[in-house]
Amino acid sequence: MISVNVKRNNGIIEEIKAKGHAMYDVYGKDVVCAGVSSSLITTVNAIISFDESSIIYKENPFELINVKKDQITNKLLDNLIEMLKEIQKQYGKNIKVKEENL
Repeated sequence: MISVNVKRNNGIIEEIKAKGHAMYDVYGKDVVCAGVSSSLITTVNAIISFDESSIIYKENPFELINVKKDQITNKLLDNLIEMLKEIQKQYGKNIKVKEENL
């Protein structure tokens, strides 16, 4: 299962961590993993296209820290979480999105 942990402070996403394998299918054919990976990478690329210093991130396992907390970054991160929740609606056995308010 893919586990996504989101930390918010006053409605602003501070941190996102994602790890695991969806186990929907074998590596290379897993549509849930592909959807999650695509969502994460697309969001990171969009954010850094506006301002490379607005986030710090690493892959495998995925970790993202919202440094500047500006409006564009916040909207893109909120959109990412909504996309992941949509995937969870269809594949709840394969991905779990948890949010924590600080």
